[in-house]
Amino acid sequence: MIRKGIAEAALPEKERSLDPGIYNFKTLLEYVKHTALTKDAGFNKATLSKKLAQPELMKIAECVKLAAVLYVTPQEVMTLALNEISQRPPKKAKAKKAAAKSAGEKKVR
Repeated sequence: MIRKGIAEAALPEKERSLDPGIYNFKTLLEYVKHTALTKDAGFNKATLSKKLAQPELMKIAECVKLAAVLYVTPQEVMTLALNEISQRPPKKAKAKKAAAKSAGEKKVR
């Protein structure tokens, strides 16, 4: 299902099938129970939750552990992580930082 999902995610949206498979961590949890994944991979429940919510924090060794449990390659786990990151809306600059930055530029001039 993961390999199918990765392949489907690469297709244009109109060419995707009705069951796109597993293409990111969110869809992974639709097919696999969180508690089973933590137990099988040897993660702490809170740690796995954090890594799935913020895949940019995932270490290579953790990708290897997940890959072994999911019967895929570590590269495919990394692809799931990258797909998860790419589907997020872009972060907006905080107003305070932007105001401080523009105030700092005015002082320099």
